[in-house]
Amino acid sequence: MLEGFKMKITEYKKKNGATVYRSQVYLGVDVVTGKEVKTRITARTKKELKLLAKQKQNEFARNGSTVHSEVKVKNYKELADLWWDSYKSTVKPNTFGNVDLLLKNHIIPTFGDYKLNKLTTPLIQNKVNKWANKANNNEPDAFIHYDKLHALNKRILQYGVTLQVIKSNPARDVVLPRKANRDKTKIKYLDNQELKTFLNYLDNLNQAKYRYCFEVTLYKLLLATGCRINELLALDWSDIDFENSCLSITKTVNRYGGLNTPKSQASIRTIDIDKATVLMLKQYRNRQRLQGLEIGFVPDDVVFSDFIHDRTNDKTLSTRLNTHFKRAGVSKVGFHGFRHTHASLLLNAGIPYKELQHRLGHSTLAMTMDTYSHLSKESAKKAVSFFETAVNSL
Repeated sequence: MLEGFKMKITEYKKKNGATVYRSQVYLGVDVVTGKEVKTRITARTKKELKLLAKQKQNEFARNGSTVHSEVKVKNYKELADLWWDSYKSTVKPNTFGNVDLLLKNHIIPTFGDYKLNKLTTPLIQNKVNKWANKANNNEPDAFIHYDKLHALNKRILQYGVTLQVIKSNPARDVVLPRKANRDKTKIKYLDNQELKTFLNYLDNLNQAKYRYCFEVTLYKLLLATGCRINELLALDWSDIDFENSCLSITKTVNRYGGLNTPKSQASIRTIDIDKATVLMLKQYRNRQRLQGLEIGFVPDDVVFSDFIHDRTNDKTLSTRLNTHFKRAGVSKVGFHGFRHTHASLLLNAGIPYKELQHRLGHSTLAMTMDTYSHLSKESAKKAVSFFETAVNSL
């Protein structure tokens, strides 16, 4: 409420000739939305108008400085549902799916039946400790990213504070247990011998069959660019600049088969490709058109179309890839293994980390260096032999 607040009063003549006075009154900032709240009032006299303005300001203050009606919440699950309804429309489909699973599999089973006034800091600390112990002891039903569960729970309870159904957030003072030291998972990629074996295997496939032509092109483009699988499945022919030998990554396929913007701003990038890859793509485009004419369906602009869905599903393709790995007699490194193989080849060829960061679409240089530090150690060993050779030639 604002004492001494100067009102702008407008005189208004009604059709019946009566005079009334109108004004817009500032009530304050809504604690739920964070927005300024104003209301229009009308009275027969200026004195009545000013009294009415004070009444409105007092009502706003008594209502907890919000125009939102009091929310009735029986238990934690109802609060979580309210939070999810307000949040889910603000995120991408992949994030939607991830959070939905965390709620259903972990958060609601843990806290769902609790009344909000029973959720104390010690109780929540006990639950978080159990999550951590399971994860650190590698128990079968453990979720190793228990820090995400804690963050999500804290966010839901903070929404309860905003809605004024709880006075303070009991999860705020919970101490997150440290994660047990784990051996860093070694990234999977094809070493030089396996890569040579796999490429020879691909070259011997009968690419007169469209399915093989499709798969060989996809695998070789992944190896040539270091792209994520769903970045390539989102490619349109208009994203490929044949004249300048490059392709633009501006979107990705989400888990539901729709298109999203890429993982981060850094993932939006232009990648140069070699002449052999350009030629391969041109030949594949012609083959795709012929296949379309044979079956009576010409796909839209989609590069890797299966002629059935808007975008091909990476899960289906993954099964086929494992079959090819098995037949070729090489390690099953998955689609992401092609990305790591690409990085390995470039680092061993001497590419600067900064250039590799751009090519892979990493947000930070630290992410690139942390992921591929073992490769730099291998290069360091080679550098020693290069030094010895150089010294011996003096």
